[in-house]
Amino acid sequence: MPRISEEEIEAVRHQADIVDVIGHYLQVHKKGKSYVALCPFHDDHSPSMSISPDKQIYKCFVCGNGGNVFTFVQNYEKISYPEAVARVAQLIGYQLSVNPTAERAVDPRKEALYKVLQETIRYTQYQLNTSAASLQKEYLEGRGLDEKTCEQFEIGYNGAGDSLHEFLKAKGYEDKDMVNANVCRTSASGIHDVFSDRITFPIHDSLGNPIGFSARTMDPSQAKYINTNDTEVFHKGEIVYNYHRAKTAARRSGKVLVCEGVTDVIAFWKAGIENAVCTLGTSCTAAQIRLLKNIAPRTVFCYDGDDPGQAATYKAAKMARQAGIDVAIVLNETGLDPDEILRRDGAKGLQELAGKEISWMEFVLSYLRRHANFSSYLEKKEFVQKAMAEIRELDDEFDRRNFTDELAKISGFHLDYEPRKTEPIRDESRLAAAKAPDGAEQAEQLILALMMNDPAAVERFQQKLGFLQDPACQTLAMMIIDAYRSKATLDPAALIDSTQDQQVKDLITKLATQEEFRIVYDEKILDGAMRKVKLTILTKRANGFKEQLKTAMNPENRELALNEYQACLRELRRNIDEEEQDDSEED
Repeated sequence: MPRISEEEIEAVRHQADIVDVIGHYLQVHKKGKSYVALCPFHDDHSPSMSISPDKQIYKCFVCGNGGNVFTFVQNYEKISYPEAVARVAQLIGYQLSVNPTAERAVDPRKEALYKVLQETIRYTQYQLNTSAASLQKEYLEGRGLDEKTCEQFEIGYNGAGDSLHEFLKAKGYEDKDMVNANVCRTSASGIHDVFSDRITFPIHDSLGNPIGFSARTMDPSQAKYINTNDTEVFHKGEIVYNYHRAKTAARRSGKVLVCEGVTDVIAFWKAGIENAVCTLGTSCTAAQIRLLKNIAPRTVFCYDGDDPGQAATYKAAKMARQAGIDVAIVLNETGLDPDEILRRDGAKGLQELAGKEISWMEFVLSYLRRHANFSSYLEKKEFVQKAMAEIRELDDEFDRRNFTDELAKISGFHLDYEPRKTEPIRDESRLAAAKAPDGAEQAEQLILALMMNDPAAVERFQQKLGFLQDPACQTLAMMIIDAYRSKATLDPAALIDSTQDQQVKDLITKLATQEEFRIVYDEKILDGAMRKVKLTILTKRANGFKEQLKTAMNPENRELALNEYQACLRELRRNIDEEEQDDSEED
């Protein structure tokens, strides 16, 4: 099994910029000397992940997830450490001497489905260029889907009958894998193609793995579009079509354009707008919203202008706002789908449509007004109450004042501006993080922070104390000592890679990122922290001997215990006196 050498791992880590790598996955923003991003490892509504370009580490101060560039990729893509190193190397253009994919811990069931689905894509692409698909080819060309577009989006044709099953069977694939991938289905008469005689549009997950299809028929007696049923790799409510292609353009532009259907996405792509995705219908789920939030701070909804499309826009945009996403809506009053606009008005016409963005509140007032009967006082009152509820949620005071005035004009009611109330923090994880840590624990972490910042602290620690109580702290202390034996300075990002213990990794990240631990080495501070640790240890030992003396024991053992107890008390007294002396000198 190939292994990446430590020299190559270090080379990749040094050449990779953690801001650039995380920026490949998330939208990052500069804040002072650091960068921030919405944390993808919990339901983050405001940027709580801090990225330090100086230390080449990241840390979420809400959920605690943190580490170096490899840790992020490993956690984000849910892959092994060697794969994460290889992925970072790929992103920065570093050529590794070995291929670590052999070390990949894959799910063999999912891998089998990916292979069946990829083979299906190859087969359907080939079939589209045969005489059997002349009608389908003509339809696609009529919709502006030329050969280049079909190749880009891997559009194909599943031949009539059970031709796909026959092909996959001949290639050695098992029936159970075809059925589990939902490209074939079983019935009383045998195994049949699911997408028989349909144009196929492959669907991929966020990492580009093939997971299913959306398929269109030319037969008017059947449902126009059908999608893959839920499988082990395909869950419709967790999929955003074209995500793997659009994410780079979305991060670059700072926004992602959300459409209703596959052909809408392709139309935007043909018009040069590459940050378009779709939710395979108008229903948008919380899982899809989380995916959208990870690639851009702004989501622009471009659903159809009919009643179902507008209702879906209202629901989806509201969910996105609740997730902390900046929302806009494309005002499409043409009555046409994006691909119809492209065919009628060309790329320029579709680009102009995409530029007609309105704000969330402009859309809300228009949408709610359209569904309210103003001849009814009660309905008009309900309209105002719903709109005011949305206005109160706006962050910008100018917007709140402006839309309050706008609502008053629309409704004819006299409305006073309501200043936004300051809400108490309800995030339990933030409250927990705000609690003061235990004194001994804080002292041990302070000792480690000083050791990480200066080798002089390491030498004094070894002379005066030599060990720590907490197992993770003790492990890290030994790692720091060992690191300084080979180098004059300590790199937190490299230190993270020298352990498999997640608790220790988290501790390193905490000490390297939190402000309270960013202190210049001071011998008195270190001595005070070590004294605190000693006092805690001595107090525990004294209490142990005290309890022991309460039990029945022979005279010899009692005398030994008493001597130990008294020695402990003397040592305690000496350390307390030293602490009081230091305090008086500071005063």
